[in-house]
Amino acid sequence: MSISSTVGKVLVGGAAVAALSGIGPAFADAGENLYSTTTGASAWSDRPNGSASVKDKAVDGDEVFVKYDRRYNTGFRMNNEGGEGSTLTSAKDTTNYVVKVQACVNLNNKPDRCGPTDSPGDGR
Repeated sequence: MSISSTVGKVLVGGAAVAALSGIGPAFADAGENLYSTTTGASAWSDRPNGSASVKDKAVDGDEVFVKYDRRYNTGFRMNNEGGEGSTLTSAKDTTNYVVKVQACVNLNNKPDRCGPTDSPGDGR
């Protein structure tokens, strides 16, 4: 058996396993709404996940922010300083779409309070 024949069988076998296990192509993660909440803040990215949003939900004087990752870049933080009821939305990019969000409240002189992260396929 030649090496190219073995490689071909491995690639075909791997594709079959991926298809049967429900693993989709990388762009499939742009099709799921993402949502995170904590006391005083909520963050989300709705399909096709081109932008991230964060809303301040409490009259407490604390600023809120969203931590989010995009398909090709990670570690974004967007601060919403508008006060209770205000929503801030990032720039839209459906190619470098949002793949993770986490809502947080900026607590002065204390650790920030953050909700759970939400990513496509995590069962949330």
